[in-house]
Amino acid sequence: MTRYVLRRLGVSALMLVLVSVLIFVVLRLLPGDPTIARVGAAQNVDPAALAALRAELGLDDPIPVQYWAWITGVLRGELGRSYFSQFGVDEIIGQRLLPTFELTLAGMVLAVLLALALSVLPTVLRSRPLGRFVDGYTTLGMAAPPFVLGIVLVAIFSVRLGVLPNEGYVAPAEDLLTNLRALLLPALTLGIALSAPLIRYLRAELSEVEQARHVRTAVGKGLRRRAVVLRHVLPNAMLPALTSLGITTGAVLSGAVAVEYVFRWPGLGSLIVDSVYKRDYAVIQSTVLLLAAVFVLVNLLVDLLYGVLDPRLRVGEAAR
Repeated sequence: MTRYVLRRLGVSALMLVLVSVLIFVVLRLLPGDPTIARVGAAQNVDPAALAALRAELGLDDPIPVQYWAWITGVLRGELGRSYFSQFGVDEIIGQRLLPTFELTLAGMVLAVLLALALSVLPTVLRSRPLGRFVDGYTTLGMAAPPFVLGIVLVAIFSVRLGVLPNEGYVAPAEDLLTNLRALLLPALTLGIALSAPLIRYLRAELSEVEQARHVRTAVGKGLRRRAVVLRHVLPNAMLPALTSLGITTGAVLSGAVAVEYVFRWPGLGSLIVDSVYKRDYAVIQSTVLLLAAVFVLVNLLVDLLYGVLDPRLRVGEAAR
């Protein structure tokens, strides 16, 4: 098990290093100049002042030198200052963490609840109409991008029915009820989008496990179908679904960017979009690296949990 854990830790660290290099290089290759974005109208600015600003921000150094200065600062916990506002990047990210945490947590919880309900019910009830409804739901959920789902929900619940707001975030400490009302539509948008692939994966696993010998034996002993599914089929199908859940975390983070922008949710996703417009490299690279680190950490935990639950992985790792 120790070798298995060390191997996964090494792979996760390597992935983070590669992601940090990729983020940094891609940003430097994008068109646009952060100094021009900061000072506004470039045609009215003294070129010497722009050159001085570039030197102050370290943008005239070679890219490897800039990367080393940034990544060693990150390792020391120093994320630098925004090119645009001059506030500390850690302070800016800290202000956006809670809204994004709320949205992703609510979206994940809704996605898991929807996936479990819409996967297990057709299996237990053996209802063809319900199965066709779930098939249609998963097809629509996987085909429609999150921002399209968000616009449709806004059109129905905000514009047509007028029962839910389409924006207006308030911190939960200030007004919990208003916070939850504003959270409902963006969380539902994420939950529907993320539950669709989970349902398809879980239903395929449930169908496969149903054919296993121990399940047929349980049916032959006369156990009720609901008991067979809940005790013998679902636990075995959940193990492979853990991998899908880890991958889904990446979809949560990427989907949250679009959903936050549609609902004007003041989280990290909208911060990235605003920073791209301003060419604020310091904010973009640290925010994206943070989201990548969360994604890698969740997948690492899923891998470790998978190793604990499935002894075959530990045996296979020890045999190498």
